[in-house]
Amino acid sequence: MPARPAHGNRVVTCLFIVLFLGVADSQILSPLLPAIRSQMGKTSAEMGYLFTGYSLCAGLSALAWGPLSDRFGRKPGLLAGLAAFASGSGICHWALDFKTLLTGRILTGMGASMLSLNTISYAADFFPYTNRGWAMGSILSSYFAALILGVPLGSYIGDRFGWNAVFGATGLGAVALLAALAWFLPSLSSHGHIRAPEILIVQQIRTYLAFFKSQKTLGGLMSSFFASAGTMGFLAFVGIWLHDAFRVPAKQIGLLFLASGTAALVASPLAGSLSDRIGKRMQFVLSNTSLALFLLLVPNLHWGVALFTAFSAIGLSAAFRQGPMEALLTEVAAPGRRGSFIALKNSFSQLGIGLAALASGILFETSGYMAVCVFCAIINLAAAGIMILLVRDRNL
Repeated sequence: MPARPAHGNRVVTCLFIVLFLGVADSQILSPLLPAIRSQMGKTSAEMGYLFTGYSLCAGLSALAWGPLSDRFGRKPGLLAGLAAFASGSGICHWALDFKTLLTGRILTGMGASMLSLNTISYAADFFPYTNRGWAMGSILSSYFAALILGVPLGSYIGDRFGWNAVFGATGLGAVALLAALAWFLPSLSSHGHIRAPEILIVQQIRTYLAFFKSQKTLGGLMSSFFASAGTMGFLAFVGIWLHDAFRVPAKQIGLLFLASGTAALVASPLAGSLSDRIGKRMQFVLSNTSLALFLLLVPNLHWGVALFTAFSAIGLSAAFRQGPMEALLTEVAAPGRRGSFIALKNSFSQLGIGLAALASGILFETSGYMAVCVFCAIINLAAAGIMILLVRDRNL
């Protein structure tokens, strides 16, 4: 395996923290939902609007951020995303009604979409494909570190000071991180052959449409859609299910996320390195299949060791999937259009998340959490099947 680039560890650390903040913000919403539902007087299905509004606006706005990232660079996009994220979190902190809270979540989602897009694109530009699995696995282990630290800490803050305080804390974190990134993160040159007129809407639409004509890019988009939907559909209402089924408070729900995140955090860098050896596509398929099986098991368990073990297994499956998937998807488009493709991929992911949260809310209200888990298992298997059928390049 070739040597890693100079400053590689610093870049991984900076991007890890960026994603940690964004992921912790999105994941902490689930255990906070019972308190928000009670204060706002809304149903569980209506709570799904917080996920759907966040995801749909994040996905749509990403279509604009992609070409801007290709034109002006990844680091400016990260800084702008942190500014938007901080603003949205501040609105949520001061929200006194559901509409204001939803508005804040929408703005936070737009900022988070800039963070996700530019983090993945920056890593893909900085690290060669031969060790990009390690880099992506290390950076994306932030998803699981957020489960270990962000969710339990947010649950504690929510129990002690109220759910509004959690969003205030994430907003302050975004401001501090903006200043740190401006100083510590190396700047990369933008792709100079992307000319300014290509930012115009008509030209960019043509670029996006071209991704649908290639089998491997279409397969990447569809796999991302179903993989994201299958994960968030499960997570969106797990907090309400645990609260309603077992009468456990938010801080105990946070412990379940702690168990899952600990297993995944340890495994994620190792999973990325393994995918560099055995193939990122194959590892994605196997991990998605195991994830679907564990989802079917969860609603049959009671609060205790078995449930904690099942959540840990789900965390491991997600860890072995996430890094290889992102590394693979950054390679299916040319570097000069990588930002645009990642933007479209993120839009598909957010669309999947939003629709899955909406569908899961309806299923949860009408048929219970078992129906939610069956639904999410099926769409995770669909993601694996699409990857097998459409993304066939052997070098991936």
